[in-house]
Amino acid sequence: MSALLRPVILALLALPLLAHAYPTKPVRMIIPFPPGGASDYVGRAVGQALSEQWSQNVVPDNRGGAGATIGTGLVAKSPADGYTLLMGVNAGVVIAPSIYPELPYDPRKDLIAIASFAQSPQLLVVTPSLPVKSVKELVALVKSKPGQFSFASSGNGALPHLGAAMFNMMTGINAVHVPYKGSGPALPDLIAGRTQYMIDIIVSALPHVQSGKLRALAVTTTKRYPTLPELPTVAESGLPGYEAAQWYGLFAPTGLPKAVAAKIEKDVELLLDNKTLRAGLIQRGAEMIYGNSRQFTAVVQQDIAKWAKVVKETGAKAD
Repeated sequence: MSALLRPVILALLALPLLAHAYPTKPVRMIIPFPPGGASDYVGRAVGQALSEQWSQNVVPDNRGGAGATIGTGLVAKSPADGYTLLMGVNAGVVIAPSIYPELPYDPRKDLIAIASFAQSPQLLVVTPSLPVKSVKELVALVKSKPGQFSFASSGNGALPHLGAAMFNMMTGINAVHVPYKGSGPALPDLIAGRTQYMIDIIVSALPHVQSGKLRALAVTTTKRYPTLPELPTVAESGLPGYEAAQWYGLFAPTGLPKAVAAKIEKDVELLLDNKTLRAGLIQRGAEMIYGNSRQFTAVVQQDIAKWAKVVKETGAKAD
């Protein structure tokens, strides 16, 4: 064996052993949101489940701000050794490239999608004073008075805003966008009728639907949500192909050894058998749905193109 080739061959032989042993120390999971929200809960719950599976601590590290781009960018520039992972969501990975003209990272080049593990629907909700009980009725009413109705969002450039913008684009609706700084201040104005409709994450909107303060017309996933089987999807309500769901998945910096990536991918799949985790996520509006690296990468690529089109055609901007 050539003396020059020996180190290379030994390194290649060591990769499977490296993957088998991984992780040998605590893993930092970046959650690109402040503590306390639904996304924070999802990240911490999955991190805890992986900690138990690996017998190593998965340490949550909240790095919120700028539409999830601060935490996402931190991971994109971290060492590709498997000890800094991202609990990624749509905002920082597939929406940011279109919303932020000077994004300091490129998710297509700087990150690899390891596996997706959960999905949260959004709800299309209306103020109860609006005389509509279906998506078709809402579209007909707003079309009858162009520019006279308004829709709320939790902020410019966020998934709820773009989900509503795509809804308006696909239906030909002309309505005024009223952005807020989060769902908290947006929902009371919607309840009071100061705005007329909104697409918002289920964990924020559902309590108001259940109390009768808001009326839900549809969910934004491709399939009906398990705990709301009576509520149709937007797609089956006259907009085939519509989807604006929040997904959650693990990402790592590009360059992560393939054997380590494959082990993490497989270990995420094993979480599907964790009934405690599944029940906890459902309570927070997230359904466990697994996608392997190949499937998740395809979703990321498709979503980057989809939201770029929505941003271009609607002129949506970040705050």
